[in-house]
Amino acid sequence: MGSIQFSQKQKMVILDSAAEIGVKRAAELAGVHYTSVYDWRRQLKSLGKQAFLDYKPSYPGRGVKQITAKQENAVLDTWNNNPGFGPGQVRNQLRRQAVTISIGTVRSIMQANGYKGPKKKSEKEECQRFEARRPLELAQMDILEFFINKLKVYILLLLDDFSRFILGWRLLTETSTDAVILSVQTAIDRYGKMQEILTDRGFVFYSWRGINRFEKFLQTQDIDHTHARPHHPQTLGKVEACNRRIKQELIDQQHFSNVHEAEAAIGNWVYNYNYKRTHQGIGGLVVPAERFHGQADDVLAAVAKGIDVSTDYCYSFCGTERSMINLALSPDGKLTLYILGRPIPLPGGAHVSQTQPRRGGHSD
Repeated sequence: MGSIQFSQKQKMVILDSAAEIGVKRAAELAGVHYTSVYDWRRQLKSLGKQAFLDYKPSYPGRGVKQITAKQENAVLDTWNNNPGFGPGQVRNQLRRQAVTISIGTVRSIMQANGYKGPKKKSEKEECQRFEARRPLELAQMDILEFFINKLKVYILLLLDDFSRFILGWRLLTETSTDAVILSVQTAIDRYGKMQEILTDRGFVFYSWRGINRFEKFLQTQDIDHTHARPHHPQTLGKVEACNRRIKQELIDQQHFSNVHEAEAAIGNWVYNYNYKRTHQGIGGLVVPAERFHGQADDVLAAVAKGIDVSTDYCYSFCGTERSMINLALSPDGKLTLYILGRPIPLPGGAHVSQTQPRRGGHSD
């Protein structure tokens, strides 16, 4: 589709036509992409008819935007796979696939297909931002409750503060100190011991009289226990944000017939969160697993070179679930051994051909 220039009067005619036959049909007849018509309609609503007709674009020589079918499909596919993403997150997710689209184009496509940005928040006292300096220095833990039919259930989440990597989760029909202890112990066995855990003052985490079994467990493990300030959920901001994501993207979107069905869906969501989707809180171009396992710099360098880093080879080369000992393949073919999340150099800087299988199966 070539560059087409329209006067404000011509745009008004197209908008009048769109009101009668629909935006996409009117855009097709005018020879423009439908996102342009949606942009004009928003401008008309904002300025009013006369101001819209009097408006003079700052760059009259540019014409209307050109959006290819490939770009549109890439944006919509990524957004459909990550319904909680905003335009910036969709743009970043595409960059990991070596697809470069401006955030303005992404926003136009999304808005024309029903996206509505978050409402502006009222001005509040700005919270001091804190972030751990390394993996396993600090973990945040919280419980989210929801209903499966009439059964109240609980998701217990353990999140690494530095990387936003979900170290562990459990779906429970009732909360208990035993479940909390088991979740932390499982995470320790798989990834190594965290230095400190931050929780609220819920009864499974904290006792107002003496100390409960969870606190005693942490003492035996030599793990510091920090409590969030009462009535101050921002202290647990990272795990609270994760709770909101899983609620918006999964719990509010799907109906579960039973606990087993919900458990399987949550497991898939957690895998996607850890290994697939970019996270704005850690720069927007890497996923939590890459930061947790020390691969963020390599991935960013690969993205800058236009390499597609969206495939699974960074984490699943051996075809096994993540554990205390992991073998990772970076985009440049270099193998790195990780023990408890820390990189261990391999003798001779071992490399593997990109044609080898990426998920432990046979190559085609």
